[in-house]
Amino acid sequence: MEDLSDLVKGLNIKSRQLALRHKILKTDFEKLQKKQTETEISLQQQKQTILELEKQIQILTIAKSIPTGKETSIAKKKINELLRELDTCIDLLNNKTI
Repeated sequence: MEDLSDLVKGLNIKSRQLALRHKILKTDFEKLQKKQTETEISLQQQKQTILELEKQIQILTIAKSIPTGKETSIAKKKINELLRELDTCIDLLNNKTI
């Protein structure tokens, strides 16, 4: 009879340990899922920033290749407009992360 009682106690202890371990693993899993989501969001934001910066590089490269004169001032105005638009987009992206 004592053997059966000891066996039941042992099973009870092991089931509690298993339940505790399950709870710990579940919490760890949820933390990892949250971290993964945050990392994916950060990656997408960084990709967007890279695209915006590549556009800026393209615009600046074009700006350097434009000849001087009256056409230059018109082109510079257009480039400045585009750069302001890009800056606005980048600001919006940065504010979205806060």
